[in-house]
Amino acid sequence: MKLYKVLYKKDIVRQVKICLSVLLYVTVALEIFFFPSIDNIVGCLMAFVSLKIFNLLFTYRLVNQFPFAFLMFLSMFLYRYLPLVATLIEGKPISYKLELPATTFLLETFSFLIGGLALYFATNLKQNSLIQKKLYKLGFFEISQKILWWMGGVGLLVRLYTLQSSNLEYGDVGGKFISGLSYFITAPICLLFPSLLKIKEHTNKKLVIIYIVVVFIINIASNSREQILSPIFVYIILFFLNIVVTKKAITDIISPLKLTFIIIFLIFGLNFLSDISIAMIANGGIRSDVSKNELFKNTIDTYLDKNQMTKLKMLANDQEKNTSGYSMGWTESYLDNFMFNRYANILISDQTLFYADKIGYGNFKMVEDFFDKILVIFPEPILKLIDINIDKGNFLYSRGDYLYSLNTGDVKGGFKVTSHVGDGLATFGYLYFPLQFALWFLVFMLLNTFVIYTKYGTVFSSYGLMNVFIFVGMFRNAQGCLGDLTFILRGYFQGVFTYLIILWFLKKIHK
Repeated sequence: MKLYKVLYKKDIVRQVKICLSVLLYVTVALEIFFFPSIDNIVGCLMAFVSLKIFNLLFTYRLVNQFPFAFLMFLSMFLYRYLPLVATLIEGKPISYKLELPATTFLLETFSFLIGGLALYFATNLKQNSLIQKKLYKLGFFEISQKILWWMGGVGLLVRLYTLQSSNLEYGDVGGKFISGLSYFITAPICLLFPSLLKIKEHTNKKLVIIYIVVVFIINIASNSREQILSPIFVYIILFFLNIVVTKKAITDIISPLKLTFIIIFLIFGLNFLSDISIAMIANGGIRSDVSKNELFKNTIDTYLDKNQMTKLKMLANDQEKNTSGYSMGWTESYLDNFMFNRYANILISDQTLFYADKIGYGNFKMVEDFFDKILVIFPEPILKLIDINIDKGNFLYSRGDYLYSLNTGDVKGGFKVTSHVGDGLATFGYLYFPLQFALWFLVFMLLNTFVIYTKYGTVFSSYGLMNVFIFVGMFRNAQGCLGDLTFILRGYFQGVFTYLIILWFLKKIHK
């Protein structure tokens, strides 16, 4: 009862810190009691140190003045914190299926310390940068309710276009440009939190809720779990930012009874999303052979067929049990829940470190491939302009594919994900850590340009708010530090440029 009173009186930052600490102490005790081993203790240590670093940096000032950098840092923290919680929920030790657990946990802890230092230096600023001032002059931070609705319309049209044109190949400049505008689909969700954008116009909240439901249904037809989750988590993240900015506790906005109902709803919602995910995977093989309408219908039919769903779950469990060690082949299965498996899959770090150790840290072939991939980042017209001819079709594989092929001799393919630590050490050796510090520092600095500091307080850009779910996912198993470099060299500038074009066009037609 005393803990409840403390939580009730504190602001959201303190509430989150207390909850994370209590959850950590409970899970550490359970882990040591049920799965006592040196490896698991080191895993607990990783979660403990990561929480201490996170709590030092997690302040009202950080979230209010540097919200988007904070969201990326949050994903970095959860990657080291969630494995302990998630594996216990599933009755597994944190070292489940890992072959180099202690090494993985220690290296990931050190990597998080590097990330924390990069965030500290990137947010130790007292004035707007040159880029922020330039964006302000270009009207980057100006927005209205009507423009946000029109942006949502643009996003819906883009989503419908990509549903009909699922195969966007290299060289399809127009298709790539259009698909890059898909984030606009979340624009109307920002209207539910007008204080973040300093919008004073009245918002029809019921209309926004209807819009979210429509987007959710359309996204199911995409057969993409990430797109299904996007509108839901954009709302949750914006809700959190709004509470922090207004300096309130969650209990000031939602009564304990309502909060209990919301938690229960989320639990059932996660089960629904998990089952839908299984149905989507089951129909993924026909994705390129049928229309999106047929794919959507087949997915729903599979979900509604309880007998088939039971068989699919049993098959997934059998496949899980039959995968023992990396000698049996590549595996990305660590946790049963697909969201935890995506954002807290530390097995990928262990697996890539395992393969990095086999080929040797600082492998020259990995370095060659890394620099080749840098060229692939740039659009073909720019490469041709500087007289560089490269066939991007030769690079239809991931960094994970390449690392795996160097170990096994298998043909590159499948777009296997890789971890920052595993890919970085395989490529640059221990020089990776200072390089990663520099990359994260630059990424955080660029994310900071999506806010502007005025005498009236911090103003968030609508572009930043639309992309909050993307920022939370910027640190996850994908392309390692090459993904950070891609954002620095292309993703940031391409996103800002296209946003300004659409914003300028919509303002013109509304004059």
